[in-house]
Amino acid sequence: MSTIVVMPGGFHPFHAGHASLYQSAVKAFPGADVYVAATNSQEERPFPFKIKEKLAKVAGVAPGHFVQVTSPFKAEEITRQYDPNSDVLIFVRSEKDRNESPKPGGTKKDGSPSYFQPYTGKDLQPFSKHAYMAYLPTVEFGPGITSASEIRSMWPKLNDKRKTAMVLSLYPATQKNPKLAANVVKLLDAGMGVESVNEKMKMGATIEPIEEEKEIDPVKTVIQFYEPIVHDIHKEKIDDYVDKARTLLHKTDDPEVRSKLIDIFKTGKENPYIQGGIITTVGALLAGGLLSSASKMGLSPSQTNILLQSVLNTVIPTLVSRINGKSWTDTIKYTLASAGIGTSIAALTESENQDYLDEK
Repeated sequence: MSTIVVMPGGFHPFHAGHASLYQSAVKAFPGADVYVAATNSQEERPFPFKIKEKLAKVAGVAPGHFVQVTSPFKAEEITRQYDPNSDVLIFVRSEKDRNESPKPGGTKKDGSPSYFQPYTGKDLQPFSKHAYMAYLPTVEFGPGITSASEIRSMWPKLNDKRKTAMVLSLYPATQKNPKLAANVVKLLDAGMGVESVNEKMKMGATIEPIEEEKEIDPVKTVIQFYEPIVHDIHKEKIDDYVDKARTLLHKTDDPEVRSKLIDIFKTGKENPYIQGGIITTVGALLAGGLLSSASKMGLSPSQTNILLQSVLNTVIPTLVSRINGKSWTDTIKYTLASAGIGTSIAALTESENQDYLDEK
């Protein structure tokens, strides 16, 4: 008996969030044949299959496992090579799509169970009788970006430099390969029918000048980093906090970064009500909000450390301020004061920060 796992979707474009779901499916179903099913339809969205396939390869999908199909939730182009009377078919979706059709469960008109059933891992029937739907955790893949539609909305407004910056964040394999990054920019331009800024300049169009980021402004950096995520900070204690913290810790090999993160996670164990905020903030940080930005700006290791220190040192006071109902202005005040980077704001010492935490 074989287990076939299919990840259906539109993938306009295929990005880091999709790649993470694919890798999660590979880990969740060891020994299974895991595929991504996509159509070539461009009736409602712009990307043809060939471009989606190339982007999926860059993102890490195994060769031959990104398959063009007519209907993603039938995926007959995949299943026809398997035995319908013995092999099991499981469709994998992100948790955020749990309420989207088709939904598993329910019955047919004759009262028998519907074809799609929730995956439980027990008493699985071959796909001639049933297919199963499994939902895996949604993976955030960058502050301020949660879906392919947001990428499509932002892309036409970006100049060439910022397109490259987005590609470096969405496709980590491009970070050490400038030529690959440039090719991915061209693929996204082609997929969305957008001419590059350079091409427009050749045609005589007026383009706003790109200002070089010659100096870092820690205040501006911290504010820009927190604005997209601070409003989503959770107030609840997280039951699997330690496991989530370990998962985040494994996303970096830098000993200095790991040391700082361990201190932050320890604070979360001591103050459970800020655990949700710590996971949200650190997850956004490691998703590329700061580290990849420093790389894109060409900052030196010492400058990168300044940015890293600025953000990591502000996590706890920002969470405490926001969770306790402070305004955005007050949140920024505590953030900058704690980091020691605010101007005309009284600096808080380490002990005063801890007293503030303890009082709350």
